[in-house]
Parts: sequence; C-alpha cells; structure tokens
Amino acid sequence: MSIQRGIIALSLCLIGGISFGGIVTAVSKPAEPLSGLFEARSLPAALQAIKQPALQAPAWLKAQDAAAAAARTVTGTRTVTYSVITRGTITANVAEFKVLAHQTLNDARGWARLGVSFQEVATGGNFTLVISEASQVPSFSSGCGAEYSCRVGRYVIINQDRWQGATASWNNAGGSLRDYRHMVVNHETGHWLGHDHLSCGGAGQAAPVMQQQSIDLQGCGFNAWPLQRELWSTQLGISRV
Repeated sequence: MSIQRGIIALSLCLIGGISFGGIVTAVSKPAEPLSGLFEARSLPAALQAIKQPALQAPAWLKAQDAAAAAARTVTGTRTVTYSVITRGTITANVAEFKVLAHQTLNDARGWARLGVSFQEVATGGNFTLVISEASQVPSFSSGCGAEYSCRVGRYVIINQDRWQGATASWNNAGGSLRDYRHMVVNHETGHWLGHDHLSCGGAGQAAPVMQQQSIDLQGCGFNAWPLQRELWSTQLGISRV
C-alpha cells in the first residue's frame, strides 16, 4: 500500500507540481521555440538579395578618369627648355616650386601629350617660368593684374598668392591646392604654346584647362589638364594631336 501511495504522489508532482511542506513549486516547462529564430536564419539571404544602387559619376569626373587612364609615359621627340626666375619678395618654397612645375609640365596627362618634354635650364630657354610676388605681376604688363597669374611674351608668370592659396572659385568647388597648381602652370604655359581662353562646354563637363577656372567654373567641373581638343601648339608648330 505504501508503494502505491508513493507512485500516486509522484504522479501528482509530475502533473501539477512538487509539494514541500504544503508549498507547491511549479515544474518548469521546456521553452517554446522563438518565432524570431527562423527570421534570424533568413536574414543573411535577405541581405544578399538587396541590390546596391548604381551610382553614376558626373561627366567631369569621367573625363578626368579617362585622362588618367589614358596617361602614359611620353618619350618626347622634341625638348622644350625653360628657366625659372623670381620677382619681388618670395615667401613660397622656390625649390618646391621648381620641382612641382617640372612634374606638371612633364606629366603624361598634360602638354607632354604633344610629344614634347620640358627641361629646366639655368638661364634662357624657350620660355621663362616666373614665381612672382602678387604686387609685382603688373610690372610685366599693364594687361596683368595683381590678383591672378599672367603670361607676357616669353614670361609664364605664376602669382605667388594663387600658388599658395588657389582662388575662391576653385576652393568652393572642392578643388585641391595641388590640382590648382597643376592647372595654373598648365594654363599659363598653354598661353605660351599659343592658346587663348576657352569657355565651359556645358554644365557638368570637365573644364578646358584654358578656361579661366581661377575666376569662374561656369558650371563645369574643375580640371587641371588639357582636353584632347586642346592638344595643339602654334608656338611649336604642332597641329591638333
């Protein structure tokens, strides 16, 4: 009889709980599966199914990228020589100016695409590259002002203020100082090569290097290098490349 009572008591504990001194303690039930578990398992597949939007680069950036992609090491068939001088009080690093100007002139994205190389000489040369105190720029010609760079005859004149700080137009468009230096050397040298000023070809396009980007981008994107259609020189007798 005692065995039967024990079995009955155990059954009651399993069904309703366990009694200790009249206190019934509920037996924990197995946790039910979380409905979110299946959702969590499907999350990686859902993320993989999400397609990233296709972003289109602006036309001016595509043009710059195309120029960079087409850049190559140019073995010039003709050497153009130039000397470097200063005018006025110069606070810029002249040695750095010489190095950066030489790199710009011989960069495969620039006028070197005419099939020429540029070599600095101690004096004389085909043209003279000048780093000038801003107030001294008009001393080359009344047609030059103290605000911007200029070209007068054989003199390719870089305004020290512009070399050190670019312009509001350029800076507001997000251009870097290094690219401005590329641009201003290419622009003023372009005048020596025989080029006049050009205008923006259309909103969103890369600006011609001969556009007055220091003053106004006219809706174009800033660009430090000559466009394909600018690759010619009356000074050197080179027809459009």
